[in-house]
Amino acid sequence: MVMKKTFVLSTLILISVVALVSTAVYTSGNVTFYSPSVNNQIYYVGKSVTIDAVVPTQFAGQGATINVFYPNSTLAASIPTTVNATGGIYVPNAYTFTNVIGIWQITVEVAGGVAVGTINVNVTTPAIAPIILTLQNLAMYENSYPQFIELANGIITSVVMQNGTVNVVGYVYNSTVAPLSGATVSLTLTIPTVGTKTFTTTTAANGSFMLSFQVPQLPNSQSSSSLNLISSYLITGSLTISYGSHTVTYNVFVTAIPNYLSVINALNNQVNTLRTEISSLNATITSLNKSLANANAQISTLQSEISTLNSEIGKLNSTVGSLSSQLSSLSSQYTALSNQVTALNGKISNLSASLGTLSSEVASLRSTVGSLTTIAYGGIIAGIIGLIVAIVAIVLVMRRIS
Repeated sequence: MVMKKTFVLSTLILISVVALVSTAVYTSGNVTFYSPSVNNQIYYVGKSVTIDAVVPTQFAGQGATINVFYPNSTLAASIPTTVNATGGIYVPNAYTFTNVIGIWQITVEVAGGVAVGTINVNVTTPAIAPIILTLQNLAMYENSYPQFIELANGIITSVVMQNGTVNVVGYVYNSTVAPLSGATVSLTLTIPTVGTKTFTTTTAANGSFMLSFQVPQLPNSQSSSSLNLISSYLITGSLTISYGSHTVTYNVFVTAIPNYLSVINALNNQVNTLRTEISSLNATITSLNKSLANANAQISTLQSEISTLNSEIGKLNSTVGSLSSQLSSLSSQYTALSNQVTALNGKISNLSASLGTLSSEVASLRSTVGSLTTIAYGGIIAGIIGLIVAIVAIVLVMRRIS
């Protein structure tokens, strides 16, 4: 791995090197001022001042008064406020300076004057302000890691990792190396796939500022993969600092390089994902093979059953053919028997006629019998009965045949 180094450089227009200055605060009495942060700090006519101060926490919750005095010590404004729980007093844009040039006095009074602090400010106009803007402690941080910075001859160059949030931090000072509050810092960058963007802020009481922009992940022109293996690309632009009528501009060149660690991590994630999917697919294939084996076994069993059924169907077809032949023979027999029955019915009709004739003869004989003896009568009766029985027997036989 290549160790990242932080290079903190500074430049001064008309002065090549300016000493590093720590964050400024000013204490008067038992009041510590953070804004204004230095005695006789320069403010422009028409600009407002933010009062940011701290008093002992024993005064927390008590009322306080901010007094602003003209250079001739005349009261310009009296601003009531309250001390917060940590002893802080913060009033943004508390007062806007009128067109009165000179040293103004600002006092903070707490608890009716028990705690008092005083600080002076130098109110002037941009036309006469002896200011040379100084950019110091400039650094860039990408994903909280410091990046290589070089600031020379009005050009800022940097190398940052791809696809990260870059924070540009620095301090703005005047010609006396005092922090400038309220200076405008504007960063304009032309970023590939994004276009031209401008980021603007103002310096805090200690002259510090921070701007943030996003280094995009460019699409890979060689494939449709979401992994970006593209080579480095350039982000260009300018950093402009303005304070009143004074402006200084630096050209900015930022080289974005691929974040290969991120690419490797993404590849590892994809490999792990593919391994999981392959394991799942292998399990699915094993399950499908088992299902296929079961299906093949079932098919074999069904084929055996089909073969058995086909054999039985052949037997049934043979039986059906035999039954059909028998049915045809029985039909012929039925036709012959029907014809016989018809003939026997004719014979029975003839016998019925004969029976009628015999019945007449029997009636005639009955009249004759009366003259016969009992014995003779009995013999005749017996003969007649025998004849009748014979006839009935013939009739029954004919009906059974039909």
